[in-house]
Amino acid sequence: MQLQRINTKNHKTELWYDLMELFTGLFLVGFLWAHLLFEGSMILGKDTFNSLSVALDENYLPFIGIPLTIIVFFTHFLTAGRRIPTRVQEQKVIWQHARTIKHFNTWSWIVQIVTGMLILILGSIHMWTVVTGWPIEADTSAQRVQAGYLWFYIPLLLLAVVHAGIGLYRQFVKWGWFNRKPVGILISIISSVFILLGIITLFAFFRLGGIS
Repeated sequence: MQLQRINTKNHKTELWYDLMELFTGLFLVGFLWAHLLFEGSMILGKDTFNSLSVALDENYLPFIGIPLTIIVFFTHFLTAGRRIPTRVQEQKVIWQHARTIKHFNTWSWIVQIVTGMLILILGSIHMWTVVTGWPIEADTSAQRVQAGYLWFYIPLLLLAVVHAGIGLYRQFVKWGWFNRKPVGILISIISSVFILLGIITLFAFFRLGGIS
């Protein structure tokens, strides 16, 4: 009876962890896409970008959204990262297993781990840069990109969009919400669009930085 209670408690705990991982992940994917759309307004010109930035500030959205996003960011890392193997022997076993089976779901999990760890580092640097460089203005962002941050933001863009896309795919398949193949194709298309948008936006900032 005691063992049954322990098992039940563990299953409930794992369910709560899974749900927290799911909802924090969905929140971060939504934030990433919204963030890329906001940055993409730079394509329409710096006046459009600055007007949108001022409008957000006047409605206090960044002052609520940024602290909330930071909390969710680290919460997601803790809940999703609890399954990451920490021992070298465990890592070797998983690597050998992936090479032997060559199954997409196994490789996608490994990609999730690698991209997640890199995003933890690069994302933290990005958040610190944004918070300490407030307010967000087109000229300031453009000068940052022109000064060398372009080669920081391109990898971060690719890592974030790929991580988000694979994460969505794995969650949809895990919870049985959609068929594997159609949702995989749809997410691949959406991810490609956001990567293209992000790259065009970065070069719009780079061009403005050169003019400034």
